[in-house]
Amino acid sequence: MLSLLLVVACATFADNGATDGKSATSPVAVVEIKGLKFVPAELTITAGTSVKWVNRDPFDHDVTSGVSINGREMRGMKQTRFPDHKFSSGLFGENKSFSFIFDEPGEYKYYCNIHPFMVASIVVK
Repeated sequence: MLSLLLVVACATFADNGATDGKSATSPVAVVEIKGLKFVPAELTITAGTSVKWVNRDPFDHDVTSGVSINGREMRGMKQTRFPDHKFSSGLFGENKSFSFIFDEPGEYKYYCNIHPFMVASIVVK
């Protein structure tokens, strides 16, 4: 009986994706990735909130902090993606997730490395 309870408890707390390794006791806001978009594209949260990105598309995405600029050839730029190394999920597939706790106030822009036109931001108050 105890082993059955342990299995149920482990299944209840299992996540299908990566986390940043911080505590799971933070408030949680969810951003869905669907239709090649981050939904919502703009999110305002309070410091200490964990944001969980859930991929609903049938292919891989990632979540990388920083700025992605399209139209490189028109502007003569050598680079269009500028990660700021605050967070990066690595690739994750359909129905998988990535979470990150935002402790510091500010604006955090992010994008998908595979699909650089997918851009969004989080404002932490």
